Amino acid sequence: MLALRTLILLLGLTLLSACSAPLLPPAPSPHPTRQNQSDADLMTRLQLNWKTLEQTCIPEHERAVALRDYNADLLLLLRRLRHDAEASEHRTRPSQFDIRHQLGDESLRLMALYDDIVPAADVPLDALKERYTAHGLGVPLVGVIPASKIPKTSNKLFNIGTRGTVTPITCVLTFPDGQKPSLVLLPRMTQAQFRVGSLRYGLAADWSAPLEVYWNLTHVKDDRILGLLRPQELRDTTGLSCIEPYDPNKIPVILTHGLASSANTFDNFVNRLWADPEVRRHYQFWYFNYPSGIAWTVSARVYRESIRNLRSMVDPQHKNRNWDNMVVVGHSMGGLITHYSQCVEPWNILLGSDIPREKLKPLLSSRYIETPFPDPALEALRRDYFFRPIKAGLVVYMATPHRGAPVAKYRLVTMLTKLVTLPQTLLKEAYNLATLQRDMFLLNPQDAYLWFTSINQLKPDSYSIRGLQGLQVRNAPTHSVIGDRGINDCPHCSDGIVPYWSSHISWGTQTIVPYDHSVQDGMETAADMRKLLMEYCRKHPSVRVAKQQAQLARP
Repeated sequence: MLALRTLILLLGLTLLSACSAPLLPPAPSPHPTRQNQSDADLMTRLQLNWKTLEQTCIPEHERAVALRDYNADLLLLLRRLRHDAEASEHRTRPSQFDIRHQLGDESLRLMALYDDIVPAADVPLDALKERYTAHGLGVPLVGVIPASKIPKTSNKLFNIGTRGTVTPITCVLTFPDGQKPSLVLLPRMTQAQFRVGSLRYGLAADWSAPLEVYWNLTHVKDDRILGLLRPQELRDTTGLSCIEPYDPNKIPVILTHGLASSANTFDNFVNRLWADPEVRRHYQFWYFNYPSGIAWTVSARVYRESIRNLRSMVDPQHKNRNWDNMVVVGHSMGGLITHYSQCVEPWNILLGSDIPREKLKPLLSSRYIETPFPDPALEALRRDYFFRPIKAGLVVYMATPHRGAPVAKYRLVTMLTKLVTLPQTLLKEAYNLATLQRDMFLLNPQDAYLWFTSINQLKPDSYSIRGLQGLQVRNAPTHSVIGDRGINDCPHCSDGIVPYWSSHISWGTQTIVPYDHSVQDGMETAADMRKLLMEYCRKHPSVRVAKQQAQLARP
């Protein structure tokens, strides 16, 4: 009992600590003060440096100094704008020169789209370990778009259960002849250059700050333990989300997290891949978030439905070949969701159960993919076991317990299972399945409950792990990332949670990295994935078409 109370206390502290981070950094006080450099003087300096950047025949060191000073002054200008916007909520600041009056209507309209525009330099990195930037013209910003300003269709697709989304922006202040200065906000994901006079300059960028702010905007990173113990509470945050609008010219990469985790488990992984312009050009990262306390066979159903629903909305005619070349990545239990969704006769997973063969035999048929069961009481279960596999072009497993995780049988983990509260709809499915499994179900209803908790489904002797071993998967390129905690003794190694004998599979390629179970956080893992993605690009014509269409975006 003492151990159980200690566990609950630790979980409570984890939730409190996760919720303590501020949503966005406050606007810093303008520095230097306006007494040392007025707004009018700042605009004059910006205009002079802009005119210098327009010149074609100047020494390169002079151009570099002008670019440096222009960017520094523009950052100060944007900080003053943001500071004044916050101050105006409490008081009106008298000023001889109001920056906002120097901006055109179009600039003001663009600024109105965002709840906040945060200079990337003012975003401290907490979740991310590295900051990746690109030198160039302008000031990188993070545009924070609230959920209320996102169309409902987009909100369903990209921002499930969040308070909004973000846009990587680069800001440039132009000085057209005879006109007001124009503050231009450029979407950095789609634009890499900007014209100054007759010259083209590469745009500055900060790829890490938007990701950091995005995870602060979403609820999912605070719901890791809640998703394990109270799955019903996460029904509004279950599904696919993406930081950027859907791009049909990019291959979707679906990332699925594991037990007691959430989509932001891939934050450093995506940060390192996003820093590569070729990866950004060809791939779009989607996160599948789900309550991890529910059995992975059930979460796999939601996973498949989410992918198919997304494609039906953005590619209703199924003509976009990038969806057929989709890349699916699963970490830990997310790998089991990915693995099961690739199986060609998934209903045979029930052969690992205690259901009598005479009851199973009439049911194990592909006709029930489309045809309802004769027994209406079992109809709710049909989607979990009778489906067509997800068509993926590349499958990647990370620290996946294909043969189960022995740690799931430990006493402390077993105690954790007792804290999980399943949704009532899922309990009904469990009771229906138990009726099929044992006629004496009413004497031991707990057996049915255990079928539908994720921890019990990770045990090597669970029906789902046993049944998974006999299933055939689609023929697709497959790669595994396996951790060995730096001991370097594989095939006798382990990542501390999943041993090599469980994470190794007989098909595809594999990479062993010196990390614990969180292999997705390793630098080697990101480098390995980048190599895979680049090789994959060279093999698919649809990717090459997207590359040709993106030539104008080259810096």
